Amino acid sequence: MNAIIKKLTKKVVAVALASTLVLVGFSFNYVDAAGTRPGFDPKKVGGSMVFATFSDATRLIPYTTSDSVSNDLQSLMFDSLVDTDPKTLEPIPSVATRWEVSKDGLQYTFYMRKDVKFHDGKPLTAHDVVFSQQIYMNPESINPYRSNFEDVAKVEALDDYTVRFTLKKKNVLWMYGSPPHAAILAKHQFPKGVEDFNNNTKIHRNPIGSGPFKFKEWKTAERIVLEANKDYWKGRPYLDQIIMRVLPDSNVEVLNLLKGTIDFLEVIQPKSVTQVTKDKDLKVLKYNVARFDFIGWNTQNPKFKDKAVRQALAYGLNRQAIIDKIMLKNATLAVSNFMPDSPFHNPGLKPLPYDVKKANQILDQAGWKLNKDGIREKNGVKLEFELAYNNGNKIRESVAAAAQQDWKKLGVKATPRSYDFSIMLERADKGELDAWVLAVSLGPDPDQSNLYATKDIPTAQNDFNGFNSNRISDPRLDELLDKFTQEPDAKKRIAMYQEVERIAADNQYYLFTYHPAQFTAFNKKLIGPNPTPYSWQYNIIDWYWQK
Repeated sequence: MNAIIKKLTKKVVAVALASTLVLVGFSFNYVDAAGTRPGFDPKKVGGSMVFATFSDATRLIPYTTSDSVSNDLQSLMFDSLVDTDPKTLEPIPSVATRWEVSKDGLQYTFYMRKDVKFHDGKPLTAHDVVFSQQIYMNPESINPYRSNFEDVAKVEALDDYTVRFTLKKKNVLWMYGSPPHAAILAKHQFPKGVEDFNNNTKIHRNPIGSGPFKFKEWKTAERIVLEANKDYWKGRPYLDQIIMRVLPDSNVEVLNLLKGTIDFLEVIQPKSVTQVTKDKDLKVLKYNVARFDFIGWNTQNPKFKDKAVRQALAYGLNRQAIIDKIMLKNATLAVSNFMPDSPFHNPGLKPLPYDVKKANQILDQAGWKLNKDGIREKNGVKLEFELAYNNGNKIRESVAAAAQQDWKKLGVKATPRSYDFSIMLERADKGELDAWVLAVSLGPDPDQSNLYATKDIPTAQNDFNGFNSNRISDPRLDELLDKFTQEPDAKKRIAMYQEVERIAADNQYYLFTYHPAQFTAFNKKLIGPNPTPYSWQYNIIDWYWQK
């Protein structure tokens, strides 16, 4: 499994945005039978599914992590009030059977199922929802997405199975954001509240959720085992167990898939596709993912604070060669966080060409001169820095090496260095890294302000729990992003975000590299995997082994 940051935003926004307006002043109803789902076949029950990752999880309590490994496992163990339809990306009922929105758009009232139980048998109620939301909003919590909850003024239990959110200001995209989709914690597991949420390792490694799978064991840097919740309110999953194995790198993952010691790989590198496809017992799926890969940099670092440096490095990186030689043409050049087919994508933006001459001219004009060692220097500061990537990710290792060679032609010294993924993210959040190779995997929420907003910069004041590790602080972006969530006109929202993209591209706040196509591989007898751009596991309760 590729280690990526999983996050916020969008795809079919035109549909999503229009429907937000329809919801105001109306209610959404949905009822199904407890403990059943259409077409359930008891003959399909049984067996374990083993998948692999080259990064271990960090914690198993939701909203204490930002890495994909931890977040994927959490999503299998916890429920939320609202889910997302994998096809339309619209909000659909989950623990909440229906909801109502006040005419002024400031209050959302959710009516909950009464048959949902936590894995320890205790009932899930509105009081657990209120507790969870208050933890996530708590300024002392370690929640890296805390700003996603800042629009909520108050959350209250009207009774045991009715919960109401009151917003500080109207947000036409709120139903697509974090609060209604947030995992519901078991209040009784956190007797010390936010202190347990932040620091209780025993809880982090022994979560109690209400989802389709429940925690069984965790052997650090070796495996995590989940087992089926046989009392799940939607009906038990077909699989008895899901086992996550930690392997050294992506090459070892593929070898284990070919040997049959693992059953499923979310991501295989393009160079391994031919080898895996030749195995008659394996199936490979290629699909587009809602994700962008990039080189990030600390824009408050004196070197990267200089816009000319960021622009020169963008001109000086041969991104098409990266796509051709490393991704084997299985990617599209990126100019922003949005895919080219997105309504939000700014069609006026074009990828900067690979132009070494232009890059050198920019650096010369900005006063970065070559010293006797062949490295550019300005005011006694050498243009040299560390370029981080996460252990085991061979593609990012290759990208870092390619950048090193390309930038050497500019008189820029970049030194690639690998880190454990969680350590790399922590150091980026604390502003301790110079630059890094990374990816962000996006969800269906159209609001991507976390990428650019000043309020999302990780600082000591917010316990380094913001998502804007690039430390972008641009008043023009802050103003546009604030207006974006309040604007009822979908066309105006699109125009606002296209202006955000233009400003970001002009300043090269991110060096966007590509939008990848992804290859997933698995045992042919494992029936059910059907990844979407946003999730590989949305239907995992219906996966089963062909008998």
